[in-house]
Amino acid sequence: MQQTQPVWLKALAAVLGTALTAHLAATAIFVGPDNVAKETWEEPLDSYMEPFFQQNWSLFAPNPIGTERILYVRGWYDAERATEWVNVSELETQAAITHNLFASRAGKVTIQLASRIGRQHGKLNSDEQEALAAHYHDDAWDRLEDRMMGLDGHSPSGRISYVLRYDQTITAYATQFAYAWWGADAGLEYVQFKTEDRSVTPFDERHVDRERNPRVREFGRRPMVEFDGQDREAFAAAIERFAS
Repeated sequence: MQQTQPVWLKALAAVLGTALTAHLAATAIFVGPDNVAKETWEEPLDSYMEPFFQQNWSLFAPNPIGTERILYVRGWYDAERATEWVNVSELETQAAITHNLFASRAGKVTIQLASRIGRQHGKLNSDEQEALAAHYHDDAWDRLEDRMMGLDGHSPSGRISYVLRYDQTITAYATQFAYAWWGADAGLEYVQFKTEDRSVTPFDERHVDRERNPRVREFGRRPMVEFDGQDREAFAAAIERFAS
């Protein structure tokens, strides 16, 4: 005799099947070309897909990646005195990727951070970008969120949350870099980062001497922050290898 499946098992299968179908449909709309459905459901789609299910096909022809993104960091002793900017992406690249046939993706941390926040920053409106460029010394990300969400016509909440999460993450990176580069006893109170988007020279124009102005994305001063599990000594050892 055929055994009957429990009702709860059938219900579970139905729920999982519905969830999988909805996820595949959302993915197809999100990665597909612009259309009415994509424009109509832009906010819930962005909130659901980013950052965990985000797809980026720009590695492949006919439109391979044409922009190099770079992260810079500097420290502030107070609201008036700052260190020089340091190109931390160049440090990583020279130490972990250049002339390395088996380079690890771990050597592209700052490039990936700059790319992810840069893509979403470019989708924000001018008022939101201005808010990110402002200086916040206390309760930085709560105040930033309140300011950005209070703007008329603000971006989807998922995009704002994504940008602020990466703003704080890069600030935590900048904090560790500041301790390693200038010293934990240097008297720094704040850190700041910025990104640059540099256009890659097309192959057909490789011999043309042309100035290409980078697109600079400004972010203001932030309080130094450390996440649980961060290791100052290990980070300092890595930066020392990069600088050698």
